[in-house]
Amino acid sequence: MLKYEHDNELEVSDLRYVDDVLEESYRQERLFTQQILLFSLLAILISIIGVFGLTMFESEYRRKEIGIRKVFGSSTKEILMMFWRRYLYILLGCFVVAAPIGYLLGQHWLEGFAVRTAISPLLFVVSFLLITLITMLTVTYQSWKNATENPVNSIKNE
Repeated sequence: MLKYEHDNELEVSDLRYVDDVLEESYRQERLFTQQILLFSLLAILISIIGVFGLTMFESEYRRKEIGIRKVFGSSTKEILMMFWRRYLYILLGCFVVAAPIGYLLGQHWLEGFAVRTAISPLLFVVSFLLITLITMLTVTYQSWKNATENPVNSIKNE
């Protein structure tokens, strides 16, 4: 046993390396980060399924309109642009709401650390572009069938 100036006894088993103490304190943060990653991927997957379902519903609902547009000379690209524009507006609205909230939550979370890193706006821009790419690919995949279909088939089914 070791004795200190106030006669407190300290067991040798109570002594720990600083590395061990830091490892223990950051273990919770790594677990939290893994959970955030898992739930973020799950949210993205659910969003893609939702966009796919919404696009499928909308393209079937607007099937006759697409056929009429094709009869009057619209190209497949113009029809796809019509769908893309709609979803791009939705994405922009969501980004305008979500980016400041994400920034504020990130800043609040980083306040718990002694050494902080800055949150780069590039992170939000890259995230937006990635989500936009995934959404546009989903919209294109689902809308392509109706946009390339013979307009006679969609108009005569009444």
